[in-house]
Amino acid sequence: MKFIKKTGIYFVGLFLLAIHLNCSGSDNDEEIVKVEPEPENLIPLIPNEGIPSPFNLFTVINDDVERKDFNTVSKWYEEAPNKQVFKLFIGDEFNGERKHARTEAGQGLKWKEGTEWHTFEATMKPSGKLSETYTIAQLFAGCCGPQLRVEVKTNGRIHVGSRNNGNIGISTDDDWANGQKSFKIKIRSNGKDMEVYFNNELKFTGISEESSLGNANALYHFRWGVYSNNKMTKNLSNTVTNITRE
Repeated sequence: MKFIKKTGIYFVGLFLLAIHLNCSGSDNDEEIVKVEPEPENLIPLIPNEGIPSPFNLFTVINDDVERKDFNTVSKWYEEAPNKQVFKLFIGDEFNGERKHARTEAGQGLKWKEGTEWHTFEATMKPSGKLSETYTIAQLFAGCCGPQLRVEVKTNGRIHVGSRNNGNIGISTDDDWANGQKSFKIKIRSNGKDMEVYFNNELKFTGISEESSLGNANALYHFRWGVYSNNKMTKNLSNTVTNITRE
């Protein structure tokens, strides 16, 4: 009888101990499997070193984004010291007055026609070609549209298009949009006169359309990134480094 009583007490003790260990184990397991979320790769409020400032972003979901809101469009824009990546994806399209797809930097530095020259210069590496021409840099008049466009043709050659000066090739006949090659683009303008350099060689000179029309109030600025006239049918990016805007 004493043996049975002691045995019963022993098993009750084991049962209570098991309950205690199980509860304690659950707490420990919960602490072990709990994973803190990884910090997001945020675009800093203060620009990275080598990035011109200020500028706004023009994207497929918002046509004028200030730096404080850049993280709302970080799918399309990346930034690191001395490096910007402008991206478009299959299906991207902005439904404004005219349908198009773009991720571009612009605004910031603005000027009217005068004697002072302004410069945009950068190394660019487009990731690929489209079935139509697309744009990677512009001299833009805020009132009236692009005065010149640096374009990537369907064969990967680089051209300059201008309302007032036609369209000319500025690169060699190589494929400059195969995702492997990079090249230097420099645009200079005083609002009237325009120059474009390809790999440090002057390739284009012309007069802006607004100057030829006598529009002395036009405000000019540079834009750069990727711009397509139609809905995207493939993914595309432009990696931009060594940027100067002054």
